[in-house]
Amino acid sequence: MSLRPRFLILPAAAVIIGSLCAWRIANPHRTPSPDELPEMRRPAPSFQLYDQESTVVNFEAYLNRHRIVLVFFDGQAGPDNSPVLNQLREFYPALKQEGVMVFAVSTALPQEIRNNSRQSWPFAILSDAAATAENSVHRMWGTIVEPLTLDKPAGTRPAVFLIDRSGLVAWDGEFPRPEPDSDMILNQLLNGSVQ
Repeated sequence: MSLRPRFLILPAAAVIIGSLCAWRIANPHRTPSPDELPEMRRPAPSFQLYDQESTVVNFEAYLNRHRIVLVFFDGQAGPDNSPVLNQLREFYPALKQEGVMVFAVSTALPQEIRNNSRQSWPFAILSDAAATAENSVHRMWGTIVEPLTLDKPAGTRPAVFLIDRSGLVAWDGEFPRPEPDSDMILNQLLNGSVQ
């Protein structure tokens, strides 16, 4: 039996290790910029709210089944004055055909939503009338604006969230991250480029 092949293992290993070291030196590890990092997606917070017809809507029943557009808007101005809601209403038949569900969340009571709207809505407009409460939907989704001073009430900010078919939404820290451009999202949904 020859010992020659065993003696070749050490030089071969040295060549491989040397090649790997040379490659690592030529290609140092760099920290990716925030734009290059993959988007963190986590399960969307679920909730139950009354819609404009005073019917309880269980949001969790739609998660993991549909792509969902969730819109938070100014309840005092009413749904008719929201450009995002009007655009979604206009394109709702095409969105529905693509399997996209739309939900809007307001701080108004269901009867206020019905009374303050001159038109019917093809999707549910949900009432989170206790938006400033500790366990409100607005707080879960990070759309509460805390006042600068204690003598002013908390407010809400409009936001649009896109939830994929697997029930995941983009997160930024401890809250879901709203989409920066609702027009772009609408185009992507209609073109089928968002799953």
